[in-house]
Amino acid sequence: MVKFPEYEDVLSLSGAVSRKFSCVVTTHTLQKHYALHHHDVLELALVVSGTGTEFINGSPHKLQPGTVTFLRPHDMHEIFCDDSGVEVICCMFDISLLFGSTMEADFGTIILGTNDGSTSYVDLEPLPYAEMRSCLEKMRLEYLDDKLAKNSYIRSKLIEALIIYFRAHQKSNNLPSPSSNYRTKKLIWNVIQYVNTHYMDDLSLETLSSQFDASVSAISLSFKEVMGTNFLHYLHSLRIRRATGLLLNTSMSVLDISVETGFQSFRTFSRVFVKFEGLSPREYRLKCARGTTNLPSMPDVSKN
Repeated sequence: MVKFPEYEDVLSLSGAVSRKFSCVVTTHTLQKHYALHHHDVLELALVVSGTGTEFINGSPHKLQPGTVTFLRPHDMHEIFCDDSGVEVICCMFDISLLFGSTMEADFGTIILGTNDGSTSYVDLEPLPYAEMRSCLEKMRLEYLDDKLAKNSYIRSKLIEALIIYFRAHQKSNNLPSPSSNYRTKKLIWNVIQYVNTHYMDDLSLETLSSQFDASVSAISLSFKEVMGTNFLHYLHSLRIRRATGLLLNTSMSVLDISVETGFQSFRTFSRVFVKFEGLSPREYRLKCARGTTNLPSMPDVSKN
């Protein structure tokens, strides 16, 4: 039987949509196994107690107090807890929450980036851990209350928490500092948000041009300037990232995965996958499956 990852409609289930504020802040303790799933929101989660192992798009990392995970839309993730369980403070939010003005453009490409080869987590040192925990706790308490300017307060704390995370992540992964020339019109950030949430659809510069009533050349040039790569390469990177997660975490056939990730032909999917990963999808699945024999059990993977 084919195992498909579960889709979680986080904002609707939490009632955030009805409140017209696309953010959910919770604390909970995970026990044993949290099944493979994905969602169309961003997630920032801090481990405050317990240990375990998390798989993000097929790659494992240790969970322990101070571990912060940052997930982008449709990242495939699954958690195996040790005996003590894992307690986390979690904030899930729609990407639109961050781009109400141009001031966040300074770290916008880091939030949306996919091509720097870095991890999706960081283990915080004591000081930033204390700052992050305080920040998320204040967000959680505010989320449960109904005070004046509640949404603005939560948004400001979210930006603070993200800055703490990305600074620690940059240091941990030895990443270069982003340049400060990301100031741009609101249009291109709307385009980038749209691509990140619709990348499995039949997207092209022409469809974006029609959607946003802007010329193909204007969108193409602005996209390249802000993201540092062209539209098609960025679109492919989003699709291939999801494809690798499906290959490693499900028993879906390679053909089904090519359709699921938005490719219009299997031949194109295979060609693009080899370009990004250096292996065919089948070879990638087999190689990675052989390399995980000493890790917690993952869902059965077929040879298709």
